[in-house]
Amino acid sequence: MQKLNFKKFVATILVLLLTTSLITVNAESNNKKVILGGTPFGLKLFTNGVIVIEVSEDNSPAKDSGIKVNDLIVKANDNSITSNEQFKSIVENSFGNAIKLTIMRDKNEITKNIVPKKDQNNNYILGMWIRDSTAGIGTVTYFDPENETFAALGHGICDKDTNLLMPIRNGEIMSATISNCTKGSQSSLGGLNGYFENDKIGEITVNNGFGIYGKYDYTDNTRYIEVAKNNEIDTGEASIISTIEGKTPKEYKIEIVKLNMSQKNGQNMILKVKDEELINKTGGIVQGMSGSPIIQNGKLVGAVTHVFVNSPEKGYGISITNMLNNTNRLASKTQNVKA
Repeated sequence: MQKLNFKKFVATILVLLLTTSLITVNAESNNKKVILGGTPFGLKLFTNGVIVIEVSEDNSPAKDSGIKVNDLIVKANDNSITSNEQFKSIVENSFGNAIKLTIMRDKNEITKNIVPKKDQNNNYILGMWIRDSTAGIGTVTYFDPENETFAALGHGICDKDTNLLMPIRNGEIMSATISNCTKGSQSSLGGLNGYFENDKIGEITVNNGFGIYGKYDYTDNTRYIEVAKNNEIDTGEASIISTIEGKTPKEYKIEIVKLNMSQKNGQNMILKVKDEELINKTGGIVQGMSGSPIIQNGKLVGAVTHVFVNSPEKGYGISITNMLNNTNRLASKTQNVKA
């Protein structure tokens, strides 16, 4: 495989079922009502800076300067970095002079001086691969009409190579259509495949361990549903709302096998798919179903987040309380900005 020195593009339409950053949530929901999700969406997310996803081991300037995988380069010569192309231009126009990089590493800001060198084509290079964006398909959990926010996925968006929770600069969600599904099995993960449409329905403003959040511009959903408190959720029969073909969500039977509301990583439920139609078509839970709402006793209790790697009919779910509190924080933050 040919390696490029400055960028490695992501050409995937799947949002991986990964979770990293943890947030402590201790407030309960107040049995409010939200608009039920279950619809697929396409996302484009751009990072705040560029993420180092690989460093050449062959006497490269990046290795010699102490650059590491997962470093987030936010400035070059005090210029804020917004894209791969911008960063590449700075390197190419350095004419071999040292470049001062401002880097975020493990939440600490550090600086590195790096001297580009010429490659065999007489271009200045640093010997590292970087990424500034990602794209994928996921499932909306709910829209909150009270503050015009949405929540989706139930887990953060991570870089597929480094597993780093991607620091967001901006992002948007668009309508999507599911064209087909790769069925999951004990030996491989399945996934929903689809395509984006041009109509933007919202902006992503938060990417954390409990999902993605933002302001929505439009939804044609009309089904309101009451939100359950944690003490109203129980093991037993439930259902999920998901879209595995086209754009129309359907309800599928599951069982909540186990509850652990004290978990702070969002893995509050163990789920088992019981619906024969869903098992026949997808094998169970597949990539792209992240965010599918979980319904029990007529209330929204959570969202699907993970699939068990060797058992696709099983997975994890996050409590709706955890997701809703992040929406409340987002709304409070927005109000503070407006004031």
